[in-house]
Amino acid sequence: MIEEHEATSEVAEIFDAVKRDMQILTVPNMMKTLGVSPAALAIHWGMFQAVVAHLTLPHSLMAMIGYTVAEYGNCEYCSVNGELFCRNLGIDEDILAQVAQDLGNVNPQRVRVILEFSVKMAHDPKSITHEDFDRMREFGVSDEEILEIVLLAAHAVSADIIADTLRVPVETAVYAALGR
Repeated sequence: MIEEHEATSEVAEIFDAVKRDMQILTVPNMMKTLGVSPAALAIHWGMFQAVVAHLTLPHSLMAMIGYTVAEYGNCEYCSVNGELFCRNLGIDEDILAQVAQDLGNVNPQRVRVILEFSVKMAHDPKSITHEDFDRMREFGVSDEEILEIVLLAAHAVSADIIADTLRVPVETAVYAALGR
């Protein structure tokens, strides 16, 4: 992990952008871990920026997709950070608990269908059927939104793989913010 005071100019610039754009005081451990390779850090940060800047889905739904994929993929780092991100966007703790413990009863139904599709796609993409797409459309999810959901779930899986493989530790401040 590269701490902020150890960062080279290229890494320091990205660290500063992360703090500024995410409106946080310290660089997340995921970014510090990726800072060992300026190229890997730049690619990961660039993908995150592109997702946030260009997708049309509400940020709260994007955050819930990331949280749900991480929760069901058992990625502690991404799940805990995703939960905090959701809470910071105003998503109720009870809804997040229901997502984690009883996804089949999440309301509104449109959100549940999107989250169920995201988990299925993230963990067994070959199991997705035409019926899964039709079900999404039944709840008013457009083809453009479906593609964005697929991209978000894939991005979440990518982050889970990075965090789990590199054993990125959850920040103590994140646990504290969640009251743990």
